[in-house]
Amino acid sequence: MKYICTVNDNEKFEIFTFPNSIDHDLMNKSLRKIKTRVSMFDTAIINREAISAGFVNSKFECYGKSITLGLDSREYEDTELLKAQL
Repeated sequence: MKYICTVNDNEKFEIFTFPNSIDHDLMNKSLRKIKTRVSMFDTAIINREAISAGFVNSKFECYGKSITLGLDSREYEDTELLKAQL
């Protein structure tokens, strides 16, 4: 699988995983358009800035880099974040 690590307007780090068949840059464009619920009645578009990207192996370890985004994996930090999100 591939992943992108983002930081949002609230300075929260999030990892999004997706299939290898999708390019990092196309997924990044999609993530920027996702709305987030800010209350029971409102939603807002939260800017998600990609800070790292790469691949996830079968041990849920992050590695590598995204050529289309020009971003490297933060191997240790991203792996820890991914495991915390699971």
